[in-house]
Amino acid sequence: MDFTADWFSNNIPNFEKCMDATPEKKLFLEIGVFEGRSTCWLLQNGLADNGTVCCVDTFNGGEEHDGVDFKEVERRFLRNTSEAMKIEQRVSLYKKRSYDALAELIKNRYPFDFIYIDGSHTPHDTLSDACMAWGMLKSGGVMLFDDYLYPHAPTKVGIDAFLEAFEGMYKTIIDNYQYGIQKL
Repeated sequence: MDFTADWFSNNIPNFEKCMDATPEKKLFLEIGVFEGRSTCWLLQNGLADNGTVCCVDTFNGGEEHDGVDFKEVERRFLRNTSEAMKIEQRVSLYKKRSYDALAELIKNRYPFDFIYIDGSHTPHDTLSDACMAWGMLKSGGVMLFDDYLYPHAPTKVGIDAFLEAFEGMYKTIIDNYQYGIQKL
């Protein structure tokens, strides 16, 4: 596999904990995929051998990606996930804004076992992604937020707003640089 950056490996213990807590592993959602390092890990270590991961990314990047060739990032994502996939696994790519992709997924009533939110780092986008995805998360399913304590973006503001609004509907399973919850 071909990756230019590794923002993922130090999060593997959190992902392992999430996979341990996730009762079923048939359908995953990942918002923000970049070159697919976390997607590949999920394909190889979490998702069922015949499962599907729905990936959402515009491949336009954000402020922190100034100067990045996103056509090449998308090519790397496709190559990496193709190489990582088991024979019966599927990757469904929604190359659009998360709001539009999530609206489509909601309309089609997708029931997700695991949701990873690592898209836009603005508070309003993070809050919107979480609120829209929450209704598609199965009871007992796990939602993991990346960059909860990221010092260069106010991601935490959006996550905290979501946690406060949905208090009593989840239990916290991870509270460090990432934040993970399990739906009650």
